[in-house]
Amino acid sequence: MESAPAPARNSYRRLKARLFLTGMLSGKITFRKLWNVVLCTSAYLLKTRRSAGSPFILSLELWNECNAGCLFCRDKKGNIYNINPDSTTFGSISKGKMPAEMAMDIIDQVSKDVLIAVLYTNGEPLLYKDLGKVIRFATQRKVMTMISTNGLLFTEQNAREILEAGLDFIKIQLGGFTQDIYSIQIRYGEVEKLKENIRMVARIKKELNKSTLIMIDWITYNYNRHQIPLIRQFCQELGVMLSFRQGNARGGLEDKETPLPTQTLPISCDWLWKAMQVNFNGDMLQCCEGVIWSDLKPYTTYKTGDKNVRAIWNGPAAIATRELMATKGRKSMPICSQCQRSGVAFKW
Repeated sequence: MESAPAPARNSYRRLKARLFLTGMLSGKITFRKLWNVVLCTSAYLLKTRRSAGSPFILSLELWNECNAGCLFCRDKKGNIYNINPDSTTFGSISKGKMPAEMAMDIIDQVSKDVLIAVLYTNGEPLLYKDLGKVIRFATQRKVMTMISTNGLLFTEQNAREILEAGLDFIKIQLGGFTQDIYSIQIRYGEVEKLKENIRMVARIKKELNKSTLIMIDWITYNYNRHQIPLIRQFCQELGVMLSFRQGNARGGLEDKETPLPTQTLPISCDWLWKAMQVNFNGDMLQCCEGVIWSDLKPYTTYKTGDKNVRAIWNGPAAIATRELMATKGRKSMPICSQCQRSGVAFKW
């Protein structure tokens, strides 16, 4: 039996419900935070110049290098794919890591209102040596945290560290159940080792009696649809969640796979009123796509300790961007003109 087409963007409704329950039980979701969600949402619906006093999603690019070499993300030299078609620096996105002090400073300033800190954007978070430190800090400030990982770098040590630090959600990408299928998309990595790592993380979670949610993010292509029953069984045996989304037909798969939709959505983007993206170098951007769009002017570049996050969130640059989106829509900005995102969530 053929599987239904995977969505280009996953809404993660069941995951959001489970995260909400987890956050309520852990005390990381409060009435104040829920009220901030209402205020941000109301500001979006009314298209006001200012949003609530704080975003309710904080996305931090801790590290933007990666070990997997996914076709849709990097070239053979590891350069990050640049989605700006008109850039003079096409194919050249700077690499780097965010100082832990900057990440913790930003989290601290908005901790009373932010629901979740998304601790990755365009890289592999397990490369970031201070990941456990940042997660623990967020947990102490009652902020939920999540990462998305290719899972290849999990060890007993780092798995225990981040689980003990209070990580709320781990999303692990997988696009093939056997090496011949897995390696079509992933240049570097052994799928059997990855599956062992997933089993290990699930086992350690059980040993530590943690409420961390683990989800396998199956990236669906025409070439791997026949293995969906195998991944379903794998996830059922481990008691982990499973989601599906359409793969990005880029890096040599353009003629073989269904491309992601490119037509402009007729609705305004939620991100400008609800979520904040901070690049590894402190650039505060309008959305998570900004980290792979070169020459994008940030709201400002954050410096640890000398700027107010809330003031930037409702500062002149943010207000001007909201006004442009509210009056002229997505076509008014090149980075937004073909974006298919609706709602706010972590990248993919």
